[in-house]
Amino acid sequence: MPENGSVQFGSFIGYKQSILNLTTDLNKLKEYSQYLKLDRNVELIDDVLEKVANDSFDIAIVGEFKRGKSTLINSLLGKDILPTDILPCSATLNRVTYSITPSVKIEYKDGRVEEIDIDRLPDYVTKLTDESAKVSESIREATVYYPINFCRNNVDIIDTPGLNDDQNMTDVTLSILPQVDAAILVIMAQSPFSDFERDFLENKLLVSDLGRVLFVVTGIDRCDEDDAERVLQLIESRIHKYILAKAQKTLGADSEEFAVYKRKLGKPKVFGVSAKQALKAKVKGDNELLERSRFPQFERELERFLTEDRGAVFLQIPVNRILSAAEEIYKSIEISESALNMKKEEFQKKMQDATKELNALRERKKAEMKKIDEAAQKAYVHTLPMTENLWQEMKEAASAIIENFQLTVDDIDKSRLESTQQKLTEEVTRELKLKGQLLAETIQMSIEKELNAESIRLMSFSEDVASVVDSIHGMFIVGSQQQRSTGEVVAAATAAITGLGGIWSGYRYAGAKGALVGAVGSFGTAFGGGLIIGALGIPLAWPALLAIGVVSIFTGGWITKKVFGKSQLAEFKKNFTASIHQEIDNLQRNNKMEEKVKAQINEAFSRLKEKVAKEVDAVIEDTENTLKDLNRKIERDYALTDKEKEELDDIRKNVAVIVENANRLNTQLASVLDK
Repeated sequence: MPENGSVQFGSFIGYKQSILNLTTDLNKLKEYSQYLKLDRNVELIDDVLEKVANDSFDIAIVGEFKRGKSTLINSLLGKDILPTDILPCSATLNRVTYSITPSVKIEYKDGRVEEIDIDRLPDYVTKLTDESAKVSESIREATVYYPINFCRNNVDIIDTPGLNDDQNMTDVTLSILPQVDAAILVIMAQSPFSDFERDFLENKLLVSDLGRVLFVVTGIDRCDEDDAERVLQLIESRIHKYILAKAQKTLGADSEEFAVYKRKLGKPKVFGVSAKQALKAKVKGDNELLERSRFPQFERELERFLTEDRGAVFLQIPVNRILSAAEEIYKSIEISESALNMKKEEFQKKMQDATKELNALRERKKAEMKKIDEAAQKAYVHTLPMTENLWQEMKEAASAIIENFQLTVDDIDKSRLESTQQKLTEEVTRELKLKGQLLAETIQMSIEKELNAESIRLMSFSEDVASVVDSIHGMFIVGSQQQRSTGEVVAAATAAITGLGGIWSGYRYAGAKGALVGAVGSFGTAFGGGLIIGALGIPLAWPALLAIGVVSIFTGGWITKKVFGKSQLAEFKKNFTASIHQEIDNLQRNNKMEEKVKAQINEAFSRLKEKVAKEVDAVIEDTENTLKDLNRKIERDYALTDKEKEELDDIRKNVAVIVENANRLNTQLASVLDK
């Protein structure tokens, strides 16, 4: 640890040290909780220890085919591990993870698993031969195990199939985006931002969360210095423009959310590199060439992003658990020391009063659970018009496209009819995809907004829980001990109970108002509006899947099989429009989107209920058990031995050190999250 007592977690080494320190402290608190018979405190600590133990970073490398994605990964790895070729190459998801022994595990779509030698990888995951292409179609994922330093720190790098080469491969890539910690969009310096890349950025990557996206421009060595800087500036300005346009469409130009978004956007992170130079330099140990490749700057930022930006959010979870668990331990010790000096009648009277308080808290919890159910229903009511209006909006959008589509009488001649219908279908499909995607984003944001609002409302209940426990604590102790519990402890308990780990920093510096800003005003920042959903373990992927479901029927070429008897343009468009509308009606009947949305809302709010109930029940039950245990001891005229007093005093001193360290780290986390 540095001399000033701070922990530098902006690197893999620093982050791992922070995790190690927090894990050590959590295990100590677990040991103390077991000694004090705080069983539910132990369970909650175990939950966080499991989460910390499973912590890892997933990085997806995405981009159009032949943009150098596999070469970029090999450059990160410092070895030619993944196959590369002048033709579109990767045909599966290829995950690279750390292992001392090199090997490859092939997971097939039918559940089979096969281990192969690493030099046979191209035979399974590429389209370089007809045989390998056929094999790749049956593979879900290939995992490459290799002793690569970059992956030593629980980092998995995922090579995705090239976009805009094959629709199935594009769908494979889209399916992984919501699950990763960072996505790196690879762009070629010589042809930046094709129409497909712009569409992919606006309507796919930005849906997943801007905070997860870095941009790498490959082939920068082919430009001279001035041209390279102009290319990077051009790409940065375009990305900024596309991002703002997307946010304006989603949030509304005049909305407060859009105003907050613009203030917080900042500059997109764009890096120009030569992956080929970097790989060659690493293989040969040529540091001068490595610097010319501009690769080290990109690697440093990637490491900082994963451990500092992403890590700051994750580290809040064990920090908050430490603070709330420590408070439980403090209270248990102080009540035990004080209560065992009371007369039996005095203690039992106080215990009766405490039991009434805890029973009242149980009843309050039931009422809060009901309010969460009501909030879920409110969220559903708010989203229902969006799903109901979708179908009419899709019809109107399709009608407008068809009406404005430029046609001549020759275009609907029998010899050209099928081609005309196909072109028109593609135009309609594109527009309906955008409509479906916009709906999905709007629904997701609406649900997140309602969930965030409910979580903020629950802060009051969480504070009341902490206050009740403080009140019970005060029944059994006297003097200055009673003042030890501070507003920070209440805030930490609030964060733990509601799952608002990332909001703790806002509360710490600006009270409830700061927390509210931290939660609601976060769209577009790292991990954005999904903070609460992410903290509760609710998947963010489903709105994108809804959008895919909405338009899936329009991608199969069905419309080209229709035959329109009339030769007049107006009649052709009328019949074509009627057919599209009929398919939309069929989709509405078969899709049951309202049910899907309601199911997702119920899942999100049920997770919130589960989180709140578990935390509150733990506080109630541990307090009750402490009092019951003390009552049994008082019945036997039990007194603490000198050894027990020393043990309790040692625990208190050790917990104080743990809390001090946690608060120090929490200050650093707050500074990162408040950027």
